[in-house]
Amino acid sequence: MESIFIQIASYHDYELPLTILDALEKSSKNNLLNFGIHLSYYENDDIAIPDFNNIKYKKDKAPEGIGVGYGRYMANSFYDGEEYYFQIDSHTRFVKNWDEILINCYKKYLSEGCNPVITAYPSNYWYDDDCSTIIIDNPSPIQTIIFEKEKPDNIESKFIPQKASMNEQGNIFCRSVSGGSLFSSGSISEISPNKKMFYWGEELLTALRLFTHGYDLMLPEEQTIFHLYFNPINGARNFRRHAWNDFPEYSNILKNESNAELYNIINNKILGNQGLGIKRTIEQFEYYSQIKF
Repeated sequence: MESIFIQIASYHDYELPLTILDALEKSSKNNLLNFGIHLSYYENDDIAIPDFNNIKYKKDKAPEGIGVGYGRYMANSFYDGEEYYFQIDSHTRFVKNWDEILINCYKKYLSEGCNPVITAYPSNYWYDDDCSTIIIDNPSPIQTIIFEKEKPDNIESKFIPQKASMNEQGNIFCRSVSGGSLFSSGSISEISPNKKMFYWGEELLTALRLFTHGYDLMLPEEQTIFHLYFNPINGARNFRRHAWNDFPEYSNILKNESNAELYNIINNKILGNQGLGIKRTIEQFEYYSQIKF
């Protein structure tokens, strides 16, 4: 039996316990699943994390612990030698046997000489108008991830935006990562998430760090998860809060610190546990991803 570490960072998300239970229910039961979770909650803590032996977590009362970088950093600290590592968001649903699908895809890419990190934007799920029924979309075709080069590439003021794009050439590689779906060997736990990343820019920095540490950014062969994408018109059907709405002034401070961290790492080529690797260079990433810092 192999093991998978599932890393989740959450800000007052009522989908969190349902995400955990669905991961367990839809798994093949052939692999051991261990969870590392960080939850930052708003005022009253009414998010009930299941009391299972395979779940380790830390809770903070907001604004303590807000920001996806810090949350993922703390969740990552619970890694305990599992063979595989799966980073997801706290509002996720799964296809049947998702664990076997991802492991088999990983092993295939590995046998072909790659060092894979498997990543893609998930398909969609949502709730009906009275929030009584969950609606799961058919798994969408696997789309590649690209940077929007038509936007200003000025990371002093904003991160370089990225998006899903039709994979017309049938490539198995992608240029960046999806923070809500990232599967690889347990070795990526050593590249601990940068705890200064607030939200925006997290995926760019994660892609750059994994690439320079020698990992290959690759697409799954099929979709394995669904994501509850935030829609402002859905109101309560989003089932989560946003830290920047609850703590706008403090969030703005953290966002500025996050942008400064991103700028510093890229422009000064900062190496180390929270920075870049030495297997590949920033220049190689620029050539690979077709952007210019």
